[in-house]
Amino acid sequence: MHTRRDFLKYASLGVTTALVTQACNNITKPAANQRTISIKLGAVSGINSIDVWIPEDLGFFDAAGLNAEVVTFQSSAKMRDALIAGEIDFTAQAPLHVYLSRLKGVPLNVVANRRNLVDTSLIVRSDLRSQINSVADLKGRKISAGEVGTWSWAVLVKYLRQNGLNDKDVEYVQSTTASSYTLLKTKQVDAAIAGAPDLHKLLKEGTVFQLLNALDPDVHKKYFGANEAMTRAWLSHERVASEKPEAIKRLVEVVNRTFIYMHQTAPEDILKVVGKRFDSQNLDAILTGLNTELKRSVPKDASISEAAYLADQRVFFDTGIIKKMVPYAEGVFDKFAGHRA
Repeated sequence: MHTRRDFLKYASLGVTTALVTQACNNITKPAANQRTISIKLGAVSGINSIDVWIPEDLGFFDAAGLNAEVVTFQSSAKMRDALIAGEIDFTAQAPLHVYLSRLKGVPLNVVANRRNLVDTSLIVRSDLRSQINSVADLKGRKISAGEVGTWSWAVLVKYLRQNGLNDKDVEYVQSTTASSYTLLKTKQVDAAIAGAPDLHKLLKEGTVFQLLNALDPDVHKKYFGANEAMTRAWLSHERVASEKPEAIKRLVEVVNRTFIYMHQTAPEDILKVVGKRFDSQNLDAILTGLNTELKRSVPKDASISEAAYLADQRVFFDTGIIKKMVPYAEGVFDKFAGHRA
């Protein structure tokens, strides 16, 4: 067992050569006659891409015969556009971009699942606890989430509408120029939609309390209509499935190996591998996130649940971001990942 002091020491130093060597020695090496395939993967920085950093840092891509270049984007829309333009082969992002693209005639597909649950919370400043006991009490309050049309905005609208409010009943503050953490700490907003690491930093500091936690099965079922919602996935373009399907097959192998690793490895040890990729001030919050929502929302494997696909999409349909549902058979390429009801 590692002590907290040991963990912080390793986290501050980043991954050690011994840890990487041990992990890579446990990976089955590709067959000698297996041709290496070069691919480019898109990801955004932050904890939500931890399942991208793990296989890159532990050599899982190499072991699967993939010469993988991970390209980091600051904008999910720009990452999607790069996928459409053929500049990259896969993106690790929300399935929303498949729905939006398909409705414009652009054949993007979900090729592997990355998450099974909504892992964001509706949080409220702790000094308002006596005044806000329900979502309905947020009427007239300032609330922060991402840009209009993003996942966090859609989730907020969903919460409001199912409690008799709409987005016009609150003062909406986009967390673009300032983070939800800063907005809440400085009391510029009363509530926010937040996930790791901001969520856990704010909870630990006592700045906020959770009004709604989507990881609560009853909350998830009530607001999203299903036990699962595929909030993040690996996306690709039909041309990749047509021109190099073997690349998708190998990526799915990497995804499955990554999920096994994440479920079988202590969060402290995961951070020893990828901790160098995050702000050292956020490591405690990221560790908490790994112990809570990430361990619960990361799937057992890459298989794609039709119910979870539809539950995620319905959030965007119900809030008007998309005008039509994209059928599973149209938006998903599950030949290698597999299909679940």
